[in-house]
Amino acid sequence: MTRKHAGPGVLRALVAVAASIASAEPSRRVPRRAAPFLAVVFRRGRAEAAARLNHLLRLLPLPEPPALLSALPSVRDAVSYNTVLGALCRQGCLDAALFLLRLMSHEPRLASRPNAVSYTTLMRALCGDRRAGQAVGLLRSMQACGVRADVVTYGTLIRGLCDAADVDKAVELLNEMCESGIEPNVVVYSCLLQGYCKAGRWESVGKVFEEMSDRGIEPDVVMYTCLIDSLCRNGKVNKATRVMDMMMERGLEPNVVTYNVLINSKCKEGSVREALDLRRNMLEKGVQPDTVTYNTLITGLSGVLEMDEAMGLLEEMIQGETMVKPDVMTFNSVIHGLCKTGRMSQAVRVRSMMAENGCMCNLVTFNLLIGGFLRVHKISKAMEMMNEMVSSGLKPDSFTYSILINGFCKMWHVDRVESLLSEMRSRGIEPELVHYIPYLKAVCDQGMMAWARTLFDEIDMKFKLDVVVYSTMIHGACKLGDKKTAEEFLKYMLDERLTPDAVTYSMLINMFAKSGDLEAAKGVLNQMTASGFVPDVAVFDSLIQGYGAKGETEKVLELIREMMAKDIALDSKIVSTIVSSLGASNEGQALLQSLPDLIQK
Repeated sequence: MTRKHAGPGVLRALVAVAASIASAEPSRRVPRRAAPFLAVVFRRGRAEAAARLNHLLRLLPLPEPPALLSALPSVRDAVSYNTVLGALCRQGCLDAALFLLRLMSHEPRLASRPNAVSYTTLMRALCGDRRAGQAVGLLRSMQACGVRADVVTYGTLIRGLCDAADVDKAVELLNEMCESGIEPNVVVYSCLLQGYCKAGRWESVGKVFEEMSDRGIEPDVVMYTCLIDSLCRNGKVNKATRVMDMMMERGLEPNVVTYNVLINSKCKEGSVREALDLRRNMLEKGVQPDTVTYNTLITGLSGVLEMDEAMGLLEEMIQGETMVKPDVMTFNSVIHGLCKTGRMSQAVRVRSMMAENGCMCNLVTFNLLIGGFLRVHKISKAMEMMNEMVSSGLKPDSFTYSILINGFCKMWHVDRVESLLSEMRSRGIEPELVHYIPYLKAVCDQGMMAWARTLFDEIDMKFKLDVVVYSTMIHGACKLGDKKTAEEFLKYMLDERLTPDAVTYSMLINMFAKSGDLEAAKGVLNQMTASGFVPDVAVFDSLIQGYGAKGETEKVLELIREMMAKDIALDSKIVSTIVSSLGASNEGQALLQSLPDLIQK
C-alpha cells in the first residue's frame, strides 16, 4: 500500500467531526445530503436512519463521508465510523484514519465508540503499509480501552508480523491469544506457516502441523496450497509434490490453485511433460483447468518450442471443449513461441484468431510480431506491424525500440539505428545503454573500429560504462588482430575495477597466441584463472598451437599438465593440435609415446 497524506477536503471534514463531537450539537451548516437522515430519525428512529446513512457512506467518494459524519452526530454509530475508516485505509490515508479513530474514542455515545472491527480495520492497513509495530501498539491501546480482541484481530497482526519477517513476535502474539482464551483457527496457523516458509525456517513447519493436531485443528486445502507454493518458490518442487500426495492421503482433494502452483513450477524448471501429466490428473479427478492452467502450460510448451502441442491447447480452448476462453496472454504466449521458431505465417494466423475471438492485440502482441519478422529478415513486414501498432492507438515503448535496434543490428543495418534513436527521443523516450550495446557490437563486428570508438565516446558521455561495453570494444579489436586497441581497452576496463568475462579473456589469449606474443597470452591466462574463470579447451588449443609452432616442447607439456589438473575434457581438435605440436621434432615424438592415455582421452 502506498502511504498517502489526506487531502485538504478530508482534513477539513475530520476537523468538523472533531468539532461536532466536542459540541455534541449538529453543525449549523448541514450538508444537503444530511437533511433526509434527520427526518428519518424523527419518523422511523435512529436505527433506521443509521442504517440508511451507512449504506450511503459506502457509496460516497472521499472527502464526502467524513463531512456527512460531522453533520449527523445524532445518527452516526460505530458502523458509520468503520465505513469511513475503511474508505480512508483503502485510499492509503492512514494518518487520517488514525486521527478519526482517536475522535471516535471521544464519542459521548457508547454505540459510536471504536469496537474490534474499528481497530482491526486500521491494524490490517498498517500491516499492509509495513507498519506492523504500530499495529501491535494499536492492539495495546485497544486493550487499554477495554475492547476485547478477537481471532480476526490477532490473525491480522500475526499475518502482518510474518509478512514483516518478525515470526518470533508473531509466535508471542499467538501464545498471548491462546492464554487469553481465544482459540486460533486454520487461517492463523496458515499465516504462521507462511512466515516460517518466507524466513526459510523449514524445521519449524512441522511444529505448526503438530500444534494444530494437538488442538484438533485440521489443515485445509488453502493451507496445504500455501505450503506447496512456498516450497516451489524455494526450488523444492519434489518436496511440494510429496506434500500434495500427503494432502490427498489425508482425504483432501487439491483444487485448481494447488494444481496451478505445481504446474507453473514444473514448467519453469523445464519439466513440461510432468506438468501435462498433472493436467491429466486434474481432469481425472474432476478438477476443471482454468485460464491460468492453460496459459501456464502454453507458456511452458512455447518455452521448449513444442509449438504443435501449444497450438493444440489453444484450439481446445477456442473450439469450446472447455468452459475456459483464451485471453490476450494465451494468444501472446503462442505467438511468442511461433515467432521464436520462425513460423511467422502461423503467428499471423493466431493474431487473426485473436480478433475472431474478440480479443484485442496489445503492445506485447505487436512487439512479438515485430521481433519475429526481423528474426526472419522480413523488414517490410516488421515495419508494417509498427505502423499498424501506431494507427491502432498504441504507442511504441522502450522495449519496442530495443527489438527494432537489435533486429537491424543483427542484419548489420547499422545505418538505420541513428534514425531509430532520434525517433525515440521525438516520442519522449530517452535511449538507454541497452539500446546502444547492440549498435556498438554490430559496428565492431563489421570491423569499423573508428566508428566504434566515436560511438564508445558518446556512450561514455551518457552512461556509466559496464563490462559489456568494454568487452564489445575488445572483441572488435581482437577480430582485427589490433593488439594495441585491445590492450588499451583492457587497461581502461581494469582501471575501472571491472573484471573481463571468460569470453573476453579467451579472445585476448587467442589473439596474442596467433600473433606469436605468447608471453602476453600466458599473462592473460594467469589473469583469467586468478579471476576465478576456468579456461576452456579452445584457450589451451590456441596456446599449444603457438608454443608448438615455436618448438617449445616443455611449454606444451606444461599446458597439457595444467589441462589435466583442471580436468578439462579434450576434444578431437586439441588432440590433433597436441599430436602436430609434439610430432614436429624427434624429442616431441618420443614424448608422444609416453602420453598414450592422454591421446585416448
